[in-house]
Amino acid sequence: MVEGNTTHPAHALAHLAGGYGMPARVRAWWVAAAIAGVTYGGMLTMVAVDVPPGTPLAGRIALQPLWKMLMALLLARAAALHEVPRERRWLIGAMMFSALGDLWLALPGFAFSFIAGLSSFLVAHLCYLRVLVGLRGASSPLRLLGVGAMIGVAIGMLLWYWPGLGELKGPVIAYMLVLSAMVCAALLARLPGPLTAWGALAFAASDAMIGISVFVFPFTDHELAIWWSYAGAQLLISAGLLTRRTPPPPRQVVPA
Repeated sequence: MVEGNTTHPAHALAHLAGGYGMPARVRAWWVAAAIAGVTYGGMLTMVAVDVPPGTPLAGRIALQPLWKMLMALLLARAAALHEVPRERRWLIGAMMFSALGDLWLALPGFAFSFIAGLSSFLVAHLCYLRVLVGLRGASSPLRLLGVGAMIGVAIGMLLWYWPGLGELKGPVIAYMLVLSAMVCAALLARLPGPLTAWGALAFAASDAMIGISVFVFPFTDHELAIWWSYAGAQLLISAGLLTRRTPPPPRQVVPA
């Protein structure tokens, strides 16, 4: 029986991912990560309701950096149980560097926190890219159209950011190149379902909002939109990659 054919929410998502569902141990950690992401998002939302619009939300939750890191750390544990050895270490790296990026961006009081967070997520995207390049092979007209659109949007966003980049022109260009490559690789990856591609696009949307709020103009409640799109991105990317792509081995029946 295919693991996705139940009413469990994680199974339902695995059904959308195609393939044969997540192994049970992987699924347990993925669900824990989803709960952590939703919990932190809920706390962030409650804080946003209690403060004037546009008020920064960093530093308003006890142990906030740890709460923010928790989802990625739990996804790293799920990745450690991934059944494809050549992908496992890169997925762990993507999640661990994402957790490090979450930590730095939750500590805006440090002058170097933004560039440290940017660097951490750049390495995370490189880890994702390493996995996705190994899965290349899907090249339908719709996917190629998506790749072209992604490249066009990335160029447009960079031009929009340009006047406000200052000394960060080099790091931001490097980051956008790697992010765009990761999204394009996700769009062209040969996977049973679309979740990883959707997640990569959500990651790009989250990062675009960060770029707008830092380099163009601050906008009300951007932190909420950034978190929810980022959390969705990580959960979707991981769900698509951690789902089995081949049938699980048959269970051994022990004679009575």
